[in-house]
Amino acid sequence: MRIPKQYSAQTISTHRFGLSLICAGILCASTFLYSYPAHSDDNKQQLNTVLQDIAEKEKNVKQQQKQRETLQAQLQEQEKTIAQSSLALRQTQGALTTISGEIGSINGNIKRLQKQQNTQQDYLAQQLEAAFRLGKSSELQLILQGEESQRSERILAYYGYLNESRQKTINQLQETQTDLALEKNKLQQKQTEQKNLLGQQKNSQEKLESARQARKKTLGELDISIQADQQKLAELKKNETRLRDQIAKAEREAKARAAREQREAEKLLAKQQQAKKSGSVYKPTEEERSLMARTGGLGRPAGQAIWPVRGAISHRFGEALQGELRWKGMVINATEGSEVHAIADGRVLLADWLQGYGLVVVVEHGKSDMSLYGYNQSALVSVGSQVKAGQPIALVGTSGGQGEPSLYFEIRRQGQAVNPQPWLGK
Repeated sequence: MRIPKQYSAQTISTHRFGLSLICAGILCASTFLYSYPAHSDDNKQQLNTVLQDIAEKEKNVKQQQKQRETLQAQLQEQEKTIAQSSLALRQTQGALTTISGEIGSINGNIKRLQKQQNTQQDYLAQQLEAAFRLGKSSELQLILQGEESQRSERILAYYGYLNESRQKTINQLQETQTDLALEKNKLQQKQTEQKNLLGQQKNSQEKLESARQARKKTLGELDISIQADQQKLAELKKNETRLRDQIAKAEREAKARAAREQREAEKLLAKQQQAKKSGSVYKPTEEERSLMARTGGLGRPAGQAIWPVRGAISHRFGEALQGELRWKGMVINATEGSEVHAIADGRVLLADWLQGYGLVVVVEHGKSDMSLYGYNQSALVSVGSQVKAGQPIALVGTSGGQGEPSLYFEIRRQGQAVNPQPWLGK
């Protein structure tokens, strides 16, 4: 978890002064009790004043703690809004890309039909001109003039062929014009759909920016409310405990399903071993291969896993975090909104917002191995989903109060965080 770098020295000083004043007040109250006669009105008044001051300071401390809890809740809601808005933007952009392709195809059809229409119109004009030239000697004139009957029959047949061809051309032209009108109507519909999507995209972008500004304000207020290093250390420990508790809860809820899949995987392994003993080979189905992949664990660290995201590593496993605490994972800087990939086959155990880690996705890989992905902007998967190695499962973000976009990545084995880097390829 990344710690905000700026804290208000004035606020820390104020809190320390407040605590000192409480202690001084208690000491002072003791002095008054033992230094002067109990019946002294002045002493009683001074004692009451000190006690009231102590009560006021205690009240202020409680109010500050309550305000801090309220700000953490605000941060959670704001980052969830950012997640929803960024996901909506991604989906809208995908739809716009599809529609743009469809519009391009329709425009191509329109261009082709217009060219076809022009060709048909030119051909029809040629036919009409030929008919006009032939019409100078009408069918009736040819018969009345007593010309040879064979020549007359040929001319009449030519007239018939010409009329038939002309009618066919007219029909084809009408069909082309009908198709052209349909394509233009489709184009208008797609353009309207595109306009609506652009409006949705604009609304999502505005909502995203508004949530980001609200988040920025909340982070500033949180920074001011954070007190001394000891309090920050206590907060980090609380965040770690929350994460462990949440994972344990998710594991309990998925225990029956995990146990069932493990039994199925063991049966499949037994089939393979039995086939090997008999000198044959058992060929598992695609579903069986998927089961084995997501329940077989991560194996020994040998650089075989996929990087969850590419970028500069800003914190490594084991580095000092705060006081005696150490980083239990690694932080990889990356472009906001870029895809986070599952490092191996598995099933989504957890996809939720957790204090200090932001929007977290946890994938279980079998044999008590799991990978954790934090600080996300949006989650692309839900609890229970099967995922493949390299599949996008989230988008890089700044949730959890981070100052810049990055991914927090952990590998846990038997519930304990281990150095994830040896599993990652080059």
